Amino acid sequence: MGQLQERYKSYRRPQEYEKQGIYPYFRAITSKQGTEVEMDGHQVLMFGSNAYTGLTGDERIIAKAKEALDKYGSGCAGSRFLNGTLDLHVQLEKDLAAFVNKDEAMCFSTGFSVNQGVIPALLSKDDFIICDDRDHASIVDGRRLSFAKQLRFKHNDMEDLERVLQKLPEEAVKLIVVDR
Repeated sequence: MGQLQERYKSYRRPQEYEKQGIYPYFRAITSKQGTEVEMDGHQVLMFGSNAYTGLTGDERIIAKAKEALDKYGSGCAGSRFLNGTLDLHVQLEKDLAAFVNKDEAMCFSTGFSVNQGVIPALLSKDDFIICDDRDHASIVDGRRLSFAKQLRFKHNDMEDLERVLQKLPEEAVKLIVVDR
């Protein structure tokens, strides 16, 4: 057996934390996702999810999702790029564009996929991407996929951002990416 196999065979830290009652991962939720969930028979506030609007448990949305399941099945069977774009995707994007008074909109399933798709598409090898040094990991991954020159500034420090910008050619394309 190799060194790595020996190391992970004897790794027991998660089990030690579980015994102490402080292991926070893989705790089963036994209710709809929302601002409150049921865990171990208790209603608890959920601060760790992306379901902060509470819409994942909204009966109107659930009814529409059931209709979509009946019509489309349980998945797209392909990426949107190749063969997974459904007419409801197109309609959603048209409706969203109209809602925000824009010509078009494009939906992504996660913020991570937005950063992986949009950041590299916007920039070339002669461009600059400038990021806050505490940007979310998905932004870091998106910028790494870009061929642009990558620069960072100190977290929320506009003077440091200005210092970085001053070093760049005025005519160069520059994209500043920060978390909100």
